[in-house]
Amino acid sequence: MVQFVGTYKHEKDENLEEVFAKMGMNFLIRKMAASSKPTVEVSQDGDKWTIKTIMSIRTLEWTFTNGEALDIDSPGGKTKAVFTVEGDKIIQTPEDQESGVYIERIFNDEGMVQTMLHKSSGTKAMRAFKRS
Repeated sequence: MVQFVGTYKHEKDENLEEVFAKMGMNFLIRKMAASSKPTVEVSQDGDKWTIKTIMSIRTLEWTFTNGEALDIDSPGGKTKAVFTVEGDKIIQTPEDQESGVYIERIFNDEGMVQTMLHKSSGTKAMRAFKRS
């Protein structure tokens, strides 16, 4: 099984600003978020998982149990999502499954690839991270 727990340093993005625009983010916030080079920390304590995304402008932190729905702060604002751990992935499914953003974090020995899909527009983005 792939090791999820660890710290991941940002390497590159593809199409990120376009997904943020589809989410309705303010222009200035979208530009700042798209230019950020976050560090992601994943930890586990028993059946509780925590994903912390550390950026210069703010830190987002979500603690969840597999399959649990919770209120979260996201780059697009407050929303509700379900986090599930499946194989080598942590999947974040939005409560609003028609217009929300699906996020898959796929882990391997070298790092993590985070894919984002804005469901209603079909717009996709990718962020790659290297395990540190």
